[in-house]
Amino acid sequence: MYIPPAFRLDDRAAALEVMRGNPFALLVVATGRGELEITHLPILVDADGDALALRGHVSKANPAAGLIAGSSAADPVRATVVFSGAHSYVSPDWYRAENQVPTWNYLAVHATGAFAHVDDPAEVERLLADLSAEHEAALAPKRPWTLGKMAPGTAGRMMKGITAFRLTVDRLEAKAKLSQNKGEADRGGVTAALDALARPDTVETAAWMRRLAG
Repeated sequence: MYIPPAFRLDDRAAALEVMRGNPFALLVVATGRGELEITHLPILVDADGDALALRGHVSKANPAAGLIAGSSAADPVRATVVFSGAHSYVSPDWYRAENQVPTWNYLAVHATGAFAHVDDPAEVERLLADLSAEHEAALAPKRPWTLGKMAPGTAGRMMKGITAFRLTVDRLEAKAKLSQNKGEADRGGVTAALDALARPDTVETAAWMRRLAG
């Protein structure tokens, strides 16, 4: 990812916050035939100290499934997971300075590493349970859905149709393009305009602008 120095986000905790706050990501993996396989999917982020891993699954019909299953320590298949954070269009009219051009403010994180195929049924079931638990929690006070609500044997049969993986991240790139290259008055004009629009995307972008202004 191209990251000018002014937009590099070196705050690991902030990068993890972007990832966890935007878990529906893009999995990008080269097929070996000069093509890319890109999958939209929810991702679990597991961080423990400096260690960082991502968990997820794809349909066995997905071409990425064969690449995941074929990855090994001796012949690893690498992939990048792209997380898109807060973003918004920025109008030149919001700057105090003249002769500006339109742009887009945004946060993005790219996490790259090697696949490990998760084929142990207990681990696959734990992945599915963790995924549903994370997203059901946001629906409170609704009682969370669990795998246990399915008829006996149903979950096991459906699990045979997916390929689960764990991706150990060895390169983490985070970008926050939030008008850091503009003067204080220009940044203030942008944040005020974004707040005034009062949309979730604009308000969140403005909040990140203020947070990372220093």
